[in-house]
Amino acid sequence: MIEYRKCQSCAMPLKKIEDRGTDRNLDKSSMYCKYCYQEGEFTQRDISVDDMKQFVKDKCIEMGFPKFLARMFVKNLHKLERWK
Repeated sequence: MIEYRKCQSCAMPLKKIEDRGTDRNLDKSSMYCKYCYQEGEFTQRDISVDDMKQFVKDKCIEMGFPKFLARMFVKNLHKLERWK
């Protein structure tokens, strides 16, 4: 099983085990963060990749990242496993 280094939905780094979401059996997910995936389901099921890009960009800016960096963070979001 592949242990991903970033969430395959929003690209959040998965450095700590507590950053990971949970599968149906409550094991830690190898693919998704705790904000995107809980108990085997996406927390935002009907979100589009473009809406996720905007959501992540807004969160980055809210956290104090410069806008140009926030845009860079979401540039390749559509290439993550969830959006393929």
